[in-house]
Amino acid sequence: MISVAEARLRLGKVYQRRFTGWATDPSGAFEPVELGLKPPTDRQVSLDMAAVGHWLQDWSRVDTDGVRIHWETRRWPNSGTQNIPVRLVADSPAALARFLGRGRHWQLHAQRARRLLELHPPGEAGSAGFAAAVGKVLAKAGALAEQDFDRVFDVLAWLEANPHSGLFPRQLPVQGIDSKWLERHAGIVRPVNVALGGTTDLGLKTPPKLYRVRFLDRSLAPGGLDDLMASGSALARLPIAPATVLVIENLQTLLSLPPMDSVVALHGAGYDVRWSAELPWVRSARVLYWGDLDADGLAILAALRGVLPTVVSVMMDAPTLQRFDHLAVTDPNGPGNTEPRGLTAGESAVFGILRESGGIRLEQERIDWGYALQVLNRVATRV
Repeated sequence: MISVAEARLRLGKVYQRRFTGWATDPSGAFEPVELGLKPPTDRQVSLDMAAVGHWLQDWSRVDTDGVRIHWETRRWPNSGTQNIPVRLVADSPAALARFLGRGRHWQLHAQRARRLLELHPPGEAGSAGFAAAVGKVLAKAGALAEQDFDRVFDVLAWLEANPHSGLFPRQLPVQGIDSKWLERHAGIVRPVNVALGGTTDLGLKTPPKLYRVRFLDRSLAPGGLDDLMASGSALARLPIAPATVLVIENLQTLLSLPPMDSVVALHGAGYDVRWSAELPWVRSARVLYWGDLDADGLAILAALRGVLPTVVSVMMDAPTLQRFDHLAVTDPNGPGNTEPRGLTAGESAVFGILRESGGIRLEQERIDWGYALQVLNRVATRV
């Protein structure tokens, strides 16, 4: 026998899975939700009349508008004639929500769905796709305070009217928007805006990413600035021709480098390292890469080599790992199961050691600095 509590539990899962689709259905169609109540048999009634009696009382108390309990008369040899509930039918999402004690939840989400759907009236081309997009963000939209939801609606309306504004996100002329509002609510605004025909960038500008560069040979430093941050496009315009470009994975190591003739050092910025290949003076130089001796460091090296095939690694080999293995620690990301493509034989060997170890990492900062400088001076200044 399905109790009232168990029915609410089962139907609650159905409601949670489908309420966004019901709320955003442009046709308003709804197929009633049914649940069989597994009524007792004559034998069950005979064995535990008290339990059956409580079950019948619980169902007789259910009185939710729009939820119908179907009762049937059963005539049993041992238990006589009994009127028992056999099936529950909810005629609307609102009725189902009320039965579940979630009436306010449905009312809120249905109302917010209707308001968002007003941005793309039913009947227009693409309305079904737009309704699906609203459905995907409706749970997030429903969690917003009323004031924030009003702002979501106002921002979407403004973006639809100004699809190519070219403004920065903090410049949106929408009342009540603070400097980081769009950042916090992009998960709602972006997919709905795209469904309205907008672009993923919302027609807005984003500040360019800045990269740290050190000119270890000051004769190459623009205007004497030997340490700067600039966009990739600005760096690409520099009229310089270093013999060697040293790409460093970790910022503190970059900042510790001493002067070196005809060498420019770049902060690789992790897996974004391929940005450096867009600089003409990098492509024409001898490129060295020094990163952590771990699975990620070797994967970043392989990514850079994918766009700069001649890049040479520094201190990313088995002898270096063996020399300083007492300074290695457990790698929280694990050993890495798949070897990156493009590693040299020596790099492949150290990847195998890392994997066999169960996952260790030797951060480049842990290598004795005197030893590291000897290697760098020997390798980086060799033309």
